[in-house]
Amino acid sequence: MKFKISKTKFKGPFNLKLTLDSDQCPSDIWCLKNGKYTTFIELKNNWIPIAVWEEKENLFFECKEDISEKLLYHFWSDYYLLRFYSEFASDKYISKAINFCQGLRLMRDWDINYRIIEAILTQNASVKQIRNMESNLRNFYGNQHTFNLEEIANANEKKIQKKCKVGYRAKYLISVARKILNNELNIEQIKEMDSTDARRLLTDIEGIGPKVADIILLYGFGKIDTFPMDVWLRRALTREYFKGEQTSDKKLREFALNYFGRHAGIAHLYMFYYERKIKSS
Repeated sequence: MKFKISKTKFKGPFNLKLTLDSDQCPSDIWCLKNGKYTTFIELKNNWIPIAVWEEKENLFFECKEDISEKLLYHFWSDYYLLRFYSEFASDKYISKAINFCQGLRLMRDWDINYRIIEAILTQNASVKQIRNMESNLRNFYGNQHTFNLEEIANANEKKIQKKCKVGYRAKYLISVARKILNNELNIEQIKEMDSTDARRLLTDIEGIGPKVADIILLYGFGKIDTFPMDVWLRRALTREYFKGEQTSDKKLREFALNYFGRHAGIAHLYMFYYERKIKSS
């Protein structure tokens, strides 16, 4: 069946293509086929295909049932994007990124457990490497659409390394899967925490450093006052705000959180996309 969502449902602009081509973590489950973005979604314990595309003022999707609310959640429709644009219009660097990325929106994962596992794969890896590892893990320790925590938790470390090409991350994947299943990593508890306390709890877990924790909190829990630090962000912050002086990741991240405040997460995404698409060329 075909359904329509008016873009007036979004608080600010929304560009589907820009969002799903941005390489932000939740976009990894989507692929472009014949002009439509496709993926699978779990509904009533069944995985069903969906296809999404846009035409000017509307978003269209094909699915067995109406999942409008799920898509609006996924594409963070209730985030006031124009507030970010307005508050940083005088920042010459950010304003250039905003002009280049009009309509780019942060996404939220449907499955927090999926985000936790995939976030571990982002350690010291390129976008291409992350997607390869993720695909391998879904195929060998899942159902092609998602990961199976029980299978990962009971996996042999050397076998998961060999099959999925995840390297040293294997032991962390197994350990974290076990913690989730044993409720040692309490999802509901983290939801209620502020970002500082939640980050502290996550980084106490072996295999979860500051960047991985922020990825989990931003894309999994929707905590916007986070700033996942990677090579692109490090380069941009150093060049634009520290006059090229070598600065620790901790200081850069603290600056970003204080400077961007409630918009730190979206600033991170705009800088990440802008740096990769424009500055790197």
